[in-house]
Amino acid sequence: MGFLLGAYSKQMAGKRVRSLQARMVHVQSQLRRATRDIEQREKFWAQVQKNMKNSMSYQMQNMSYGMQVAMQGSVWESVTLPNGIDKNKLMMHDAEEWAKLNKMEGGQGIVASINRQLSEASGLNSQMIQNMQASYQQTLALHEQEIEMAKEAELQPLKDLEDTLQTEKDSLESQIQLAQADYEACKEMEKAGVKALTPNYTGQS
Repeated sequence: MGFLLGAYSKQMAGKRVRSLQARMVHVQSQLRRATRDIEQREKFWAQVQKNMKNSMSYQMQNMSYGMQVAMQGSVWESVTLPNGIDKNKLMMHDAEEWAKLNKMEGGQGIVASINRQLSEASGLNSQMIQNMQASYQQTLALHEQEIEMAKEAELQPLKDLEDTLQTEKDSLESQIQLAQADYEACKEMEKAGVKALTPNYTGQS
């Protein structure tokens, strides 16, 4: 009786060990996939944020440069120069042309007026750029918040799944250890049953 019980118990315990191990393989596969999906989506959202920042920075630089060119252009349009002076050369900061203008009658006053207007335009441009940068930072923060919210909305279910699978994996590890211990105990029971059924020819009990 002990032999049959031990053999049957060993069979059932072995079946349970194999079943738990098969489940473990499946859970581990799902867990690796979930972890990989999270890593890939995190990389995706990091690239989205990087692209957004680069795009906004590029737009900011273009707008700043455009404002500077427009304001300086407005100053130069209002300037009246003596004959023989090339405005384009002055705008290109040609030292000889500036020296030539400076030596003409009334030239020093014209130079001073141009420099004053350019300085005023530069100051106004700087103030406008500061205001634009403040607006840029606010818009950037808003876009980053929107991206973060979209990222979390997508990643949270994956993270929840990963946590669930990790918990199941931990539980299966404990169950497998117990099932293997039970299997070994059943093997010993079967061995004891076989021993009990074996005739004792030595006459010893």
